[in-house]
Amino acid sequence: MNGFDELEAFFKRMPVAFYRTSTTGRLIAANPALASILGFDSVEEMMATLKTVETIYMEPARRAEWLQRMATEGVISDFDVHLSRPDGRSIWVRDSARAVRDEQGEIQYYEGSLIDVTDKFEAESAKDEFIATVSHELRNPLAAMLGLGQELADNYETFTDEERRDMAQMIARQADDASWLIEDLLVAYRDNLSQVSVSLQEFDVTKEIERVLEVVDYPVDIKVLEGASRIVADPRRSRQILRNLISNAMRYGGEEIQVSIDKVGDRVETRVQDSGEPIPDTDVERLFRAYERGKGSSHAGSVGLGLNVSRRLARLMDGDLTYRHEGGWSEFVLSLPSA
Repeated sequence: MNGFDELEAFFKRMPVAFYRTSTTGRLIAANPALASILGFDSVEEMMATLKTVETIYMEPARRAEWLQRMATEGVISDFDVHLSRPDGRSIWVRDSARAVRDEQGEIQYYEGSLIDVTDKFEAESAKDEFIATVSHELRNPLAAMLGLGQELADNYETFTDEERRDMAQMIARQADDASWLIEDLLVAYRDNLSQVSVSLQEFDVTKEIERVLEVVDYPVDIKVLEGASRIVADPRRSRQILRNLISNAMRYGGEEIQVSIDKVGDRVETRVQDSGEPIPDTDVERLFRAYERGKGSSHAGSVGLGLNVSRRLARLMDGDLTYRHEGGWSEFVLSLPSA
């Protein structure tokens, strides 16, 4: 093998994606790593399919910027580009390249390398979305509490006793929303569930449902089979789960919501039911993952922690949280040890 053949073999083996393109964007040379990143089975398929690199740019203006900088600077480093693949997937790559000129200074072609940075961009995007959503979720109740509190402080004497009670109740509801969001965040933050405190004791789960409904401005029926409501769990954590389930039913479910309690073997099942459409089987487990939200919801500001946190808490208390659709009802079933 001569020196040229060795260089070509080395070029093909390199895990970094290398390319050479003409000034018109035609692909002149490439290695298998580039074909892999761009979603082609081989270099030959890529060369035959990809007429110009401009066709895979998601943002044509970004290509124009690349060409302008190459014409003026002759070299470019760490230039992030959003590209489309033939399978429909979009990727982010980091491009470093240089212009190769002839003796007269005219650009003959470009050569460079690409690194796939899709995971990094998606992680940053998810983080930014999460921070923005949490800020939105907290800002709303805090703004309401501040506004109502200021109104009471400034114009206390102008309100009747009934109006003051109503305003105090609204402040309590907003504070409840904010406090439980913070509780969900604290649980989600702790990967090690041993760091999440639970205090197991015997209590009536109906009482905890009623406490949740005290600050819920929505009609919810409670159906309890006789002797089926006493469980062994943490009342506060159980209330946290129930609050999430009822809130989700209000956000994503049908118009009718009810809570039913039944004893099944050595377990008590608390079912938060709504008359909405069933969740597709393919989506059920996805919704139990952190930061996932129901599709098609008008409440896109939800953080998407409730179901994930609720299932983790249920299992920490020797229980579980599952979903099923029966008798025209979508229901999330909280199963905990009976007393």
